[in-house]
Amino acid sequence: MTLSDPTRLLAIDAGNSRLKFGLFVVSPSLSSSELPDLVASLASSPDDDVPWPEISGWLAEGDCPRGVVAGSNPTARDKVTASWPTDWPPPVVVDGATSIPLSVQLADPGKAGVDRLLNAVAVNRLRNPARGAIIVDSGTATTVDVVDAEGDFRGGAILPGFGLLARSLHQYTALLPHVPLDQLGGSAPPPIGTDTTSAIRSGLFYGQLGAVRELVTELASLLGGESLELFLTGGGGPLLATALDDARLVPHLGLYGLVLAGLSLADPALADLALADLGDEAEA
Repeated sequence: MTLSDPTRLLAIDAGNSRLKFGLFVVSPSLSSSELPDLVASLASSPDDDVPWPEISGWLAEGDCPRGVVAGSNPTARDKVTASWPTDWPPPVVVDGATSIPLSVQLADPGKAGVDRLLNAVAVNRLRNPARGAIIVDSGTATTVDVVDAEGDFRGGAILPGFGLLARSLHQYTALLPHVPLDQLGGSAPPPIGTDTTSAIRSGLFYGQLGAVRELVTELASLLGGESLELFLTGGGGPLLATALDDARLVPHLGLYGLVLAGLSLADPALADLALADLGDEAEA
């Protein structure tokens, strides 16, 4: 089944530190190597009320978007679905590997974080079909995952992100200040810190960068030394991108993957959104 007109779809990713919202327009001519158009986005705290008034402001009067919801924070995800506007079609919930168009080569696919899998769905449309990819998602945690040249999710590594590292230094020491991500700046800090705060900036940045670089090297080696494309996303992605010249920065990667997963679901609420060129992927 194909789209006859551009369709608006609201994707919501319920994470541990942020709720991320994106309104997408999916064109009938969308190819298998393209992502849908993101026309509006915002983020809020999981502890705040869901910002339905702001989201409604993205829509024309009487517009009732289709919705798809997922996330690594089940409490926040359920908060979104429970408060969903009653005059909109009920959202589809993507809650695990079985509802995602991706081959997951893990011992227990059901335990893989849905956010990691959705990143892989989007990257499978962006990478060179002859090459695998490494995906670095720098959020509350930093994940470094591998998709092989066949498009299979192979797993990866999870480590504390910039924010967790900064908070742990502050909370578990007597005098060290909290240096959040927005105080790290927009580029690599000097390696030698000349005061406590600049020393923390240096340690946070180069510690995270060094871990990512080492994992990229090791993961490529485990796959036979093949050339892998490198993708960055997440709140810390832009900062890491300043030091990783060969990386492709794709903000909102997980939201794109969520839209693609929603489009591929054989669910009545989204049946009219199923794209013909997603069919093979959905059977993977």
